[in-house]
Amino acid sequence: MRAVLLGTKGGPRLLADRCGPGQLIEQTGHTVLVDAGEGVVQQIVRSGRSLADLDAVFITHHHCDHNVALGNVLMGYWVSGGSRPLTVYGPPPLDRVVERILAAHEYDITTRVADEGRVDLRELVRVRTLGDSGDSGASRVETGPLTVTAVPVSHPPVHALGYRFTGTARGSSIVVSGDTAPCRSLVELAHGAELLIHEVLHPDFIRPAASNTRWADLERHLLTSHTSVYELGAVAAAAGVGTLVMTHFVPATGVEPRRWLEPVQERFGGRVLLGHDLMHIDTHSVNTHNVNTHNEVEEPHENHH
Repeated sequence: MRAVLLGTKGGPRLLADRCGPGQLIEQTGHTVLVDAGEGVVQQIVRSGRSLADLDAVFITHHHCDHNVALGNVLMGYWVSGGSRPLTVYGPPPLDRVVERILAAHEYDITTRVADEGRVDLRELVRVRTLGDSGDSGASRVETGPLTVTAVPVSHPPVHALGYRFTGTARGSSIVVSGDTAPCRSLVELAHGAELLIHEVLHPDFIRPAASNTRWADLERHLLTSHTSVYELGAVAAAAGVGTLVMTHFVPATGVEPRRWLEPVQERFGGRVLLGHDLMHIDTHSVNTHNVNTHNEVEEPHENHH
C-alpha cells in the first residue's frame, strides 16, 4: 500500500510553494483521495496520475482548507475522462456541499453533455455521509481492495473524521488523522498501523498576523483543536504505529526541521518522517522518494527544549 502526500500545508492561508491538505492512498490499482485542499488537482497530475483513475474521495471535515478543491476534483475527474461512478465520503453536511458544487457547475455540465456527448457528471457522483454530529461510533465501508474505518476525532467546533485504510489482501494499514487534538478515538483507530499520517502544530511559532480574525479566538482554536509537536509523539507511541509522518504543518513556514522532529522523537521511538508535498511512502518497506536525510529520525535524542 502506498501514500502520496499531495499537500502538507495547514490552514486556509495560501502559499506559492506549498499546497493544501490532500493524500492519495493506493492499493493494487485502486486509488482514493483523502481531502481536497487548494492545489490537489494539479498535484495529482504532477505526481504522474490521472484524475480519471480516482476510485473514491474521502473528506475529513468541512473547513475550507480540506474541501475547497472538491469541486475541482469532481470536475477534473469528469473532464479527464472519468466515466465510472465516483463516491464521495465524509461527515455532514457532505450531501449539501456536493449538491451545491454540482449546482454551481450546472451550466457547464449541461452544455458539455449536449455539445460533447459526455456522460452526465451528476449521474456519476455518489455521496455517502458517515456519521452525524451526535454519532461517536465508527463507520466502516469497503472500496475495492480497501476496508475504510472512520471515527470522529476532536476538532471543535467542527465534526471531523479520522480514517484507517486497510488492505484486504495483505492487511497493511494507513491512518490519516485529519485535523484533531489528541484523543482516544484516534489512538484506538491507529493501533498497530504501519503508517500514521498526522497533523501537527508548533505552539512556539504561532504568531498574530494581519488578518480578519480575532487573534485571541484564533489562538484558542489552534491550541485546543490541533495536536502540538509536544503531544504528537505520545499519540504515536500510545497507538504503537510503525512510522509517523507529520503533515498539515501550522505554521507552514519559518520552523527548522529539527524543531519539529526533536520534540516528537523524545516521546516516540519509532520512525518519524517530516512530510513534504509529493512525498511517496510505501507501507511494506516505508520507502520514501525525495526525502532529505535530515528529515528522518530513527533513534531517540536527548531533550532539547
